[in-house]
Amino acid sequence: MKKLILTLTFIFFLIGSTNAQNQISVIGTKCSLTPPEGFTTASNFSGFQNVSNGASIMVSELPSSYFEMRDGFTAEALKSRGMILKSKEKVSFNGKEATYFKISQAANGITYLKQILMFGDDSKTIMINGIYPESAKEIENEIKASLFSTTYSETQNDNPFDAVKFSIDTKETGYKFVKYLSGSLLYSEDGKLPTEKGILIVGPSVGKFPDSNHKQYSIDRLKKLPNGENTKVREINSITIDNLNGYEIIADGKNENSQDELVYQVMLYNKSEYYLLVGQASNDQKKNLEAFKAIAKTFKLK
Repeated sequence: MKKLILTLTFIFFLIGSTNAQNQISVIGTKCSLTPPEGFTTASNFSGFQNVSNGASIMVSELPSSYFEMRDGFTAEALKSRGMILKSKEKVSFNGKEATYFKISQAANGITYLKQILMFGDDSKTIMINGIYPESAKEIENEIKASLFSTTYSETQNDNPFDAVKFSIDTKETGYKFVKYLSGSLLYSEDGKLPTEKGILIVGPSVGKFPDSNHKQYSIDRLKKLPNGENTKVREINSITIDNLNGYEIIADGKNENSQDELVYQVMLYNKSEYYLLVGQASNDQKKNLEAFKAIAKTFKLK
């Protein structure tokens, strides 16, 4: 499960009120920050975006040790996911230790630069991720200032269901909500995270995706899941849910312990964005496949 969370980190609305420091509280999180000029509310993740230059600031809160997550961000680990670590610096942030990263990554023919401010404790990690095309490098200092303007408040309302523009119904399947992560809702069979039981993740695309063959794009997306390069597609079907067309894939994979695993994926396409539902289970695969299918059918846009 740690590997899954780390992978989601590398990949997975904003409240309109402001405080005296012109900070804006980021819905679905306990963070507030001051966005750069020209940045507006992001609809598909917790944070901000600048449509004109393709830049964004994403806030993620992860149920993993900051110290383990920090140590996991090595040049080798990042390289395995197509990223280049430019620098990694320990900094003092709000009176505590934090880590400030600079990273680059090529995607769809564009080189993106990333600044990440990471902090937390033994039980949680908070990541403020500023991403912008290399062609917009002149906003580098503004991004950094915005990241370092972040404050974290335990009392801030972080209702996850207000942070997404879709809904699903799991009550007939036994799956329980456990976490909001990077614009996605995480559920598990036993309501725990990490868990040895089945897990379900539902979320939107972050940014636009290439206008390509949706069927092939769905398969390619499956292969980007943890251990996805070894996942074998068993069945792929066209599907329509809430007037959105897409593809349902049933596949056989391996979990991080090399055990056989059911992988169920639904991708629903809506113009230049998509919604992704991924269910994974090593136990009771037939029962979990029925649960994943039933939950997928309840997906609705708000």
